[in-house]
Amino acid sequence: MKNTLLKIIIPLTLIPLLSGCWDQKLIVDQEVMNGISFDLEDEKVKSTILVLNIIPMGTGFFDFKNQISSATGHSLEDTYRELRTYYTGPLTASKSRIVLFGESFAKKNLNAYLDFFFRLPDPYLGSKVAIVKGQEASEFFSTKEIGTNPIAFGLYEIIDAAEDNSTVPKGTLNTLFTYFNEEGKDFLLPVLEKKEGNILVSGAGLISQNAYSGEMISLKDCSLLLLLMDNYGDRVDLETYLSEKKKLNNQVAYRIIKSKREMKIKKDALQKPTVDISLNLKVMIHQYPKTESIDSKKIKELEETISRDLTKKSQAIMKQTQKAKSDVLGIGREIKETDPSAWKAQIWRETYPEIKINTHVKVTIEKTGILK
Repeated sequence: MKNTLLKIIIPLTLIPLLSGCWDQKLIVDQEVMNGISFDLEDEKVKSTILVLNIIPMGTGFFDFKNQISSATGHSLEDTYRELRTYYTGPLTASKSRIVLFGESFAKKNLNAYLDFFFRLPDPYLGSKVAIVKGQEASEFFSTKEIGTNPIAFGLYEIIDAAEDNSTVPKGTLNTLFTYFNEEGKDFLLPVLEKKEGNILVSGAGLISQNAYSGEMISLKDCSLLLLLMDNYGDRVDLETYLSEKKKLNNQVAYRIIKSKREMKIKKDALQKPTVDISLNLKVMIHQYPKTESIDSKKIKELEETISRDLTKKSQAIMKQTQKAKSDVLGIGREIKETDPSAWKAQIWRETYPEIKINTHVKVTIEKTGILK
């Protein structure tokens, strides 16, 4: 009998001491921001949020409805303060999937503006980030869905797929904050565009000193730039025309099996940096427009043609980054780490566009797939 009483009394004594879930925040009691965009309007910031309203339907079922709200102010704090007054529950960014910048906003110092996110009590730093080309970023939220996905989820998946296909580097809002504090290295952001009613990744924006330079690497050149950066995704597919005069059904397509990049920095006679970039690629041919078989002689010719083509393209890409003053390869960071005195003796933002960057791409065909 005594043991039985102890078994009853001890649990009853301990239960009041348990902390429980006193700080729980039920998602149905909050206003969940699913997407956020920033534009400039009349020298003010226009913040637009896409709120996912979760409507309880009983017995564990819920319905969802998007609500779009905008506010303008001189800072993100101003707009956030106003947006909070539009909703009955507390706003939360803990589930935000996408952060969009209009072109004019992206050309401002993003670090100075986005510092606001660090002060939010529940930011979601896994959000995908992109620049919207040709229209206000907020206008994308008027599209209700992409395929069967709500707009914010659809945009997230579009960027995620582009990362896997090595169109843009993998990144999130958290990645952006690490770039802000990395002196001597710039970065890329996906550029989204609406064409014929469809939203797609049309290229990668070159960022210089934490602001969009206005220069964009085209979709067809993005993958090669990521190889030069040694920062590519799960697969890389490229193509080369066999003749510049004839392009219809006259290209060889290939997938990168292995990539090795080497970057060497030296000084010329005037003590200015010169950079040599070697890119060695092993590829598999998966499209060839000719009907004849691919013998060893033809493979050698293709290797030379592709190597020549990619070398030429890589040189043009590097000139574009120099025009934009966007050191996405981190040449400046390398100099800073290996030669601090040389780094301090120059204004890298002015030096980078003037340095000589040599690129050389060598291609080796390892496989021809099902082609004979």
